Amino acid sequence: MKKKTYLTRKDTIDALKKMKSFHDELINFMSSRGFDILDNLGRRNILLSNAQEKFFSEVLSKKFEVEHSGKTGEPDIVVKTLSRELECKLTSPHKTGAIAFQTDYRTLKKKKSLDYLYVVADKSFDKFAVIHYYDLTTDDFRKLSTGARGKTQLMKHKASDKAVFLFGGMESINHINLLKLNKKLKNVKSEASRNKILKSIEYWKNTPTKYKIKYEAINES
Repeated sequence: MKKKTYLTRKDTIDALKKMKSFHDELINFMSSRGFDILDNLGRRNILLSNAQEKFFSEVLSKKFEVEHSGKTGEPDIVVKTLSRELECKLTSPHKTGAIAFQTDYRTLKKKKSLDYLYVVADKSFDKFAVIHYYDLTTDDFRKLSTGARGKTQLMKHKASDKAVFLFGGMESINHINLLKLNKKLKNVKSEASRNKILKSIEYWKNTPTKYKIKYEAINES
């Protein structure tokens, strides 16, 4: 499928710089009152989520007729010129290093399909990866599980053909491991070690692709 996006890299950098400036002002404000918002990145991202919607809607409004209310229950951004709804999501790695691309399952099921803008930020809010997914459906997400509070996670390998990387990116952990294993295979001496490596190669060839985020710093752009 042809990858589509109505955001450019320049749009993305402009919006990220505004988000970074707002983030730094927020840190200073909270710090002056004895709070460290970096202690809990989930809460930090909640505070920045509306800024993501606002600043990306501003860059889009330079080219399209855009609607952004910021109200709960309303679409994050509506690109009226193109009749597109864009869901904005800001996320950071968990302590385990895992990064979840979530959505509200029932909302997506009701809408049938939506565009998503996932911004992945590191702890210091200096480095990012920004991925625009076009026309995601419930088939691209895991089935809703008990206790998930209506949230479900994107299966990145299933939605890879709908992804446009606007800043930073993702690389295949499968590919990285296969390169390392094939290099080891050339120098293996024992049959037992060879069989072990071949078993690992088979695993990484057949398991659904896992991804590693490649961050990019806005001050290097």
